[in-house]
Amino acid sequence: IMSSSHGFWSLGGFAGGGLGGFAIQTYGHLAHAAVVTALAFAVIAVAVRHLVAEDRPQAAEHHKFALPANPLVYLVGLMALLTMISEGAVLDWAALYLRQELGADLAVAGLAYAAFSGVMAIMRFFGDGVRNRFGAVTTLRGSAIVAAAGMLIAGLSPSPWLAIAAFALCGFGIANMVPIIFSAGGNQEGMSSGTGMSVVTTMGYSGILVAPSAIGFVAEHSSFGPIFIAMSGLLIVVLLMAGLAHRAEFAPAPAE
Repeated sequence: IMSSSHGFWSLGGFAGGGLGGFAIQTYGHLAHAAVVTALAFAVIAVAVRHLVAEDRPQAAEHHKFALPANPLVYLVGLMALLTMISEGAVLDWAALYLRQELGADLAVAGLAYAAFSGVMAIMRFFGDGVRNRFGAVTTLRGSAIVAAAGMLIAGLSPSPWLAIAAFALCGFGIANMVPIIFSAGGNQEGMSSGTGMSVVTTMGYSGILVAPSAIGFVAEHSSFGPIFIAMSGLLIVVLLMAGLAHRAEFAPAPAE
């Protein structure tokens, strides 16, 4: 269910990217922020009552903190990092790229991330079935090729609408990369699912948290086009490492 769960993240990105630029252009950023904040609190207030309750963990012997000894989990984490750096680049900088370098207005610029997230959401809701049919490694390799091609076209694009289409293609590819990589992290040999997942997710999300500032610094001294081209190179590295995701392969339980 990892891919389907991630689909709702992308669905939110699609709604925010598609409506946010128009709302800011029409009503201003303060009104937009106030409405989004009120909606978020309302949704949380309703949803919190329906959270699945967990059993209280039993008291256990305290163990000294230690990092996992299996080096493969860190390589899987590196795959997550490279993938989410690319996702973060679109999240934080695609709209500015269209606005500053390709001449799009504010509403059109917001469609870059909306297209990326909308296609990603659709693919993620189908992603678990795709992975189960073709296998995790094969799906990851195909996804990385498509994502790299989309990012390359976006970086070379002469027009905002071609860039929007290219970011949509990139979203088509990246959609199932992160869920597969996270699944591989949670199925590493010799460690609990929680331990493996925590290493991979921490390394992966650092790409969204840390990389945008570095990208902004580089873009200030050059332009965004070459940065998106470089992101396609990172996705090719993930393609070459895709065999490490074999732990994400799904084996159905035998019928009794």
